[in-house]
Amino acid sequence: MDSPAMIPGRRIILFGQHSLQNSILIGYIHQRTRIDCQLVNTMEWKSDWSSGGDMVMALIDADSARPDRLQDLLEQILDHHGEAPVAFFNASRNHPVERLIVWPMVNGLFYRETSQQQLCKGIQGIFEGEYWLPRHLMGQYLARHRQRPRRLTAFAGLLTRREKQILQLTATGATNTEIAEALNVSMHTVKTHIYNLFKKIGVSNRIQAVNWAQENMDELLHETAE
Repeated sequence: MDSPAMIPGRRIILFGQHSLQNSILIGYIHQRTRIDCQLVNTMEWKSDWSSGGDMVMALIDADSARPDRLQDLLEQILDHHGEAPVAFFNASRNHPVERLIVWPMVNGLFYRETSQQQLCKGIQGIFEGEYWLPRHLMGQYLARHRQRPRRLTAFAGLLTRREKQILQLTATGATNTEIAEALNVSMHTVKTHIYNLFKKIGVSNRIQAVNWAQENMDELLHETAE
């Protein structure tokens, strides 16, 4: 029987040791999700992973490196491919990676006792824009950061004019390179605006930003024209 075809446009980079356990895991993930999965044992993000238009997920073994090296990897991902979702797996309770869920692209954290079947279900959910984070960690995060919001009549003061322009271009499917060319700014400037934009509208990836833009398009177009 032929193996199922891969799902185009999606890719997983699994950061972990070249062990039998991880080799078996990537085979299982590919079989269950039909997403191409590559195992690498260095905590370095390669620029060519960010090219080609694929949606790339970084799946990181929580015990594959020291916490500071894991943070260095997150810095690289944010700088070079900020919309790439990130998930940690093989984490123990009270592991230092639990504190990394504050990063804007960390959408998943799976403990050691998570079954491979549940891990695959979470991976598919994250590709669809969902969060797969332990409920108690989300509760702690909300308890620390929730506060009474300021009253706003519209979101006019929420986004700068440049951020609105970038959001409109993002909603058309434009890449970061195309946005930079259209606005005649650097890629670094685009990434900085996107990072600030995502924070302001409460989203963590491009799909969620597009959905937000579609829901608020009338106001967005009106305010951009003013």
